[in-house]
Formats: sequence, structure tokens, C-alpha cells
Amino acid sequence: MADLRRTAGPGVTEWSEYDLEAYHITVSSQTKRKFFGVPRLPPPAHPSALVDFMDPPDPRIMSASTKKLLRYFGLANYPDYGQYRTGRVNFLAKLLETYGYNDGRRIVFTHHPLPLPICGVSSLVEMDVSVMDDAEILMVVQDKSPTRFDENMSQKWVDPEAIVIAGAIAAYAANNKVRVDMNLPPLDVITIPAITLEGLTPTFYKIPVTAELSEAVAGGTYPTSKTRVLRYFPKFTGDPRGSAIRNPKDRAEFLACLEAFKQFCGIEGAWTVHHALTRHRQASCGCG
Repeated sequence: MADLRRTAGPGVTEWSEYDLEAYHITVSSQTKRKFFGVPRLPPPAHPSALVDFMDPPDPRIMSASTKKLLRYFGLANYPDYGQYRTGRVNFLAKLLETYGYNDGRRIVFTHHPLPLPICGVSSLVEMDVSVMDDAEILMVVQDKSPTRFDENMSQKWVDPEAIVIAGAIAAYAANNKVRVDMNLPPLDVITIPAITLEGLTPTFYKIPVTAELSEAVAGGTYPTSKTRVLRYFPKFTGDPRGSAIRNPKDRAEFLACLEAFKQFCGIEGAWTVHHALTRHRQASCGCG
């Protein structure tokens, strides 16, 4: 709302639903079909490490790549003391790499600090994972973890949704800065794909960031136009607030979502809406 107070402090890690409202940002949940724009998700791709990840074979015949991925998965699920956040972040980064998010010039980068001016004050928002190429940030990821202690020395939990939206706003500014440095005109709107993690349960987002929103956050003003963020929370059989993908069936669903999500990240060769609709029509008519 226009009358809500907007401040630069105590920092982006404190962003919450209040800050989203203060900058005229809403988050709307969608069905799988609406969010991905397809009647059904693709089957997971079949690099051997991913097939074995969904249904681990006898360790004696397991490939080295599968053993490494399952080792990351084990550290994320059953971390040693002090590894809760790093275990999940490293696992997701390795899973994205295994799934081709780092093909070509792209890299999967962890603990990525991004400049984000708020109310005229310079600050940083650190994304747990980002996917980037030579010129732009293609996707951002934020884990739900305690990041600080309050006055009673109790851990304070962050709001990963608000922080990943702040990260998308920072990515918008960073991407346009690269364009300006290359003598290209800045884009008025960029939709940044994003993921949040709670335990190992993902939520997917499409975050449209406009010049108006970016300038409003930088100047601490209320933008006239509403920003509507789209969200999809997969339906898993496991604990929705924990490590749902411990179940192999849920792992397959997660991987299918990751495959479909590539289309929003500008990844060449990604499974697209056109491919999905073609498969759906072929299945409906019994051909192909």
C-alpha cells in the first residue's frame, strides 16, 4: 500500500510479506497446467545419474556420477552439524548441473551477492544459487534457513519468497547494466525464473520485474503498477514442509518440473510448450 513505510534497514534478509505489499507486489498460486502452460509435464530426462537418482541401483554397479549426486543428496537430507543450509544449496547446485542448466556458456553459481539499492542506500542480496551466462542472470534460488540470531539468541528464519523476489529485482538491474555497457537499450520488463527451497521441497516462481518496480525500490517509493508474481507449489506425497523428494516418486515429479522450467530460463533445447502440446495431441489421437 502507498502509505506503508519503506526503509533500507535492517537489510534484505529481513524482507517479508510487508515489504512486498509496500512495493505493490502480489504473489498468486497457479496450477501446474497454468504455470507451465502445458497439459502435462515431460517425463524426466534420462542421463544415467538421474535415472539412478530416482531409483538407486546396487552401489556395486552405480556410476561415479550417481554416487556423487547421491552423496550430495545425503548431505542435504541428513547433514552433519552445521551443514543444513550448505548441504541443500550444494545439492541443488549439483542437481541443476547434472540436469543441464550449466550447458554451453552457462554456469551454476552459489552464494551470489547482487547489488540492490533500497531507499537510496546501497545494499546486497545474496542468492544461494544462480544460473548465469556471460551476459545475464537467468535464474535465482533462495533456501529457507535461519540466517541470524535475535536479541534472545534464538535463530530467526528468513522469508525465502520475499528474498528471492528481491533477488530477482537485483538480477533485473544487473542484466540491464550489462546491456547498457554493451550499448544496448535496457529492457523495460524482464521475467526472472526463481526457486525457493524449504527443506528439499521446491516452489517455482516467474517474477516479472519492470523499470518502474526497480526504480521504486531504489528510491523507496510506491509504484503505481502492481507486480503479479506467479507461483507453483508441486504436489508431493512427502512432508510439504520438509524433504519431500526423499520419495523416489516425488523425485521424478521434481525432475519433471526442472525440465519444464528450463523454457523460462532461455535454455536452448529446453522442453517447450510446443513440444508438450505436440505430444498431447499425438497421445489424444493415438498417433506418434
